Amino acid sequence: MEPKKKAVLSAVRRLSQPLARLLLEAGIGAGEFQSLMKASFVHAADELGDTARPNTSRIATMTGLTRREVAALLRTTEEDVPDGTRGYHRIQRVLTGWWTDSDFQDDSGQPAPLSIRGTKLSFTSLVKRYSVEPRVVTILDELVRVKAVRRRADGKFEAISRHFANAGWDPQGIAALGEQIRDHLNTLHHNLTSPTQPRFHRVIQNGRLNPAYVPMLTRDIAAQTDALADSLEDALNDPGAASNATGTAVRLGVGFYVFEAPAETVIAPRVTKPKKRSRKH
Repeated sequence: MEPKKKAVLSAVRRLSQPLARLLLEAGIGAGEFQSLMKASFVHAADELGDTARPNTSRIATMTGLTRREVAALLRTTEEDVPDGTRGYHRIQRVLTGWWTDSDFQDDSGQPAPLSIRGTKLSFTSLVKRYSVEPRVVTILDELVRVKAVRRRADGKFEAISRHFANAGWDPQGIAALGEQIRDHLNTLHHNLTSPTQPRFHRVIQNGRLNPAYVPMLTRDIAAQTDALADSLEDALNDPGAASNATGTAVRLGVGFYVFEAPAETVIAPRVTKPKKRSRKH
């Protein structure tokens, strides 16, 4: 087996183990995953083609599937699998707009308290601007549930977090997982195939950390990264940088995450030997 193929298969095996654990915990077996991967292979092969119309024979040769299977899978879309990503991103867009759009901020530049309906400065008008989702109350309830928004004594609602931090075992949390892993893999793949124009990517780790320091370091990392993330969010969502209605648009973003796992190898502690003193004659 050629080294490149062997290295790719080894990398895929490593990333597939946590993926398999996720699927098993959700009650999804290997057969369902295989069907999903076949469709993904077909659509990926189609994207690699240089023709406007899909070439069934070429895709079949690339993927090892029959032309009949390819033809059937080409008719499938992401809509054929229940997908909660749109709802998740719409909710995040609404929350981000609340924090960055001056029309929905107070005199100090902070998110203004909003009533659900009524005046121009309302949660309904915020949703109308940043989401095509018509269910205003549903979005508000979800933001309150994850403690990104709270209701004040006067009945208005105020934003208390910039992030729709839904990490629960529910459609929105799972959809966020898929979106973030996709973005991360796309960046790593881009850097492999375009080494002269890489996207920024940096990993910092310590493979021999004393477990007693983990809580303190995790807290400090979160605090420092939150400050940086807030600054980047303001820059990325500056109204002056937005694409106009007729122009093209690009999705640009930055992701942060902390990982923790047992050390892969046991490293013996370093022992510094005392230097020998030279004897004076």
